Amino acid sequence: MSFDNTDKIIDNMKQTNRYWKFVFATLFVTLAITGGILFFFFRVLNEEQALAVISIEKDHPIYLITVFFIWTFVAFAGLEIIYQIYIKPVKKISAEASMIYSSNPSHRLELKGVRDIKSLSIVINDFADLFENLNKNITEQILVARKRIEKEKNLLAAIMAELPQGVIICNNNGRILLFNSIAKETFTQGASLKAAKHFIGLGRSVFHLIDKELVVHAIDEIEERLNNGRQSVGSYFITPIITGHLISIETIPMLDKKRQITGFILMFQDVTDRINQYDITYKHLLSLKKDLSDKKIIHKYEEMSEIILDSIITHLPLTKLFLPYFIKTIQLRAKSLHGIEIIFENRNSSSRIIADTYSFTAAFVFLIKNLSDFTQIKEFNLLSFPGKKTVVFEITWTGKFIAKHRIENILSMRINALPSLFYVLKQNQAELQVISDNKDQCSKINIIANAELKAPLKRKHRAPVITESRPEFYDFDLFKIDDDNIDLLDTRLDKITYTVFDTETTGLNPTGGDEIISIAAVRIVNNRIFYQDIFEELIDPKRDIPIESYKIHGINYEMVAGKKNITEVLPVFQQFVSETVLLGHNIAFDMKMLKVKEKVTDIKFLNPVVDTLLLSAVLHPIHERHDMESIARRLGVNIIGRHTALGDAIATAEIFLKLLPILNSNGILTLNDAIKASKTTYYARLKY
Repeated sequence: MSFDNTDKIIDNMKQTNRYWKFVFATLFVTLAITGGILFFFFRVLNEEQALAVISIEKDHPIYLITVFFIWTFVAFAGLEIIYQIYIKPVKKISAEASMIYSSNPSHRLELKGVRDIKSLSIVINDFADLFENLNKNITEQILVARKRIEKEKNLLAAIMAELPQGVIICNNNGRILLFNSIAKETFTQGASLKAAKHFIGLGRSVFHLIDKELVVHAIDEIEERLNNGRQSVGSYFITPIITGHLISIETIPMLDKKRQITGFILMFQDVTDRINQYDITYKHLLSLKKDLSDKKIIHKYEEMSEIILDSIITHLPLTKLFLPYFIKTIQLRAKSLHGIEIIFENRNSSSRIIADTYSFTAAFVFLIKNLSDFTQIKEFNLLSFPGKKTVVFEITWTGKFIAKHRIENILSMRINALPSLFYVLKQNQAELQVISDNKDQCSKINIIANAELKAPLKRKHRAPVITESRPEFYDFDLFKIDDDNIDLLDTRLDKITYTVFDTETTGLNPTGGDEIISIAAVRIVNNRIFYQDIFEELIDPKRDIPIESYKIHGINYEMVAGKKNITEVLPVFQQFVSETVLLGHNIAFDMKMLKVKEKVTDIKFLNPVVDTLLLSAVLHPIHERHDMESIARRLGVNIIGRHTALGDAIATAEIFLKLLPILNSNGILTLNDAIKASKTTYYARLKY
């Protein structure tokens, strides 16, 4: 929320109180009974007496009216005194006592009211002292019991931070449970705000960072090995990431006691420099070959090239692939993705080859797709036959020939989420040969792969991690979340991931030209605030900032001039808040500021919304003020950085976590419960 002037507007709205409903009902009944008695009394008077009463009414009406108003005033004053002395203090005691045992044991009741109320407050405060001391003792005992575990946790954290590899641990749905500093640096280095549309953070999906198809293929490969009873089940792949770097990833499954996958570990290294070095070396060697003319020298060059290139490249851990299955996969992918028919003929005595399933399949499809683009042909022949310890795949077509230099260009092109075709073939220990009747044209290409070895293939796959076999150093409750079966509205409030955000603006009129000048957010995951997973941006409003606004948030035009505009910031902010519930204090104002920008940014925020202002009003209707400072004071929250977007967002997050146990004790357990309860308050009627 940008300004607390809105709190003053809100505080002027009077809450309907059941007590005053009872008061008006009582007065109405009393007046009705009194009127009935007077009417009956008037009916029993004789004519002379009735005329005398009427004469008094006509001659002295002011006295009768005065008596009526005095009676009404005395009745109201008496009832108000009763309310202020007895009813209101008791209701306040009830609300604040629940606050003491639910959220803030340090809170104490004010000693106001009559002697009996003061005595009750003293007794409750005495119990609160005992309760607070008991809480402190229990907390101290827990801290002592956890001291050893904390040391182990800190040691593990230090080791994780210093690992030469990046590590990300995910549950079955790809939600991030743990990552180290190398992982964060890998996915954020050199990424500008405009480009950094993906964020790494606990509870977020890893598929925003890494191509889902690659991870799914790795998991499928692992499951196939597990089903075959194999112990070495890790899977590898290489992929580019948002920063433009290439990383080599090893996928390791996490299994329960029944050997079912409950999650997976991604361990990775940046191989950009290695691949670039390989490409540069290969291009230099190719250039050198063109300059050579002596056949003997060329032969020696080729031998030396193999040695040099093999010393640079790091081979993928390869596996045995069943040839018919491999070919069928190529045919299906070429047909479904590009509409290309591949007619296969097998003359191979070996039924298996040695290669990486995903990258080698992608290489074949990529090559045939580019051949189709050059020739405009949609049908290719694929023949396999044995070579010396190899399997030769012969790709042929009828019709248009292709120049050799075009094939060389295809070799240097990257394959979607993989490196260049040449590099992928080398990683799979395969070779591409261009077969032609003349020097410049060809209509046949051979790909030579290794055949299945008689000796067992040596692998360095890692064993899976058995989760129950070691102590739990971290909170892995996110393992239990099943995104496929979750109904957000029926989810418990303490199990939801929230983005708590706030804005600072040039003024209080969203539709009258006021602009956002700062937006900040922090996330709550698994009932904890992650202070390092934040979003904070100053925004150039392209207009002046009034002095009245500057006095509140301290942001002047010089601080925001030249910063990114709202059309650049909101798309990134939308990505930051994706798949979360939005949480704020008087969030209706902030949501209106975002709403008016839909036309210029084409960004809509459809996330569910929760407001701490409304929740406080639901839980503590006896309190007249529900501004951030008042709520924080009641709940024992210290606000740091008030009237800054990030400071207010963090304070709102801390307030919400304090309100959660009070919500639970009042039967407000799910998101749906909170939304329904919020709509019942008068504050929900406030519009901007």
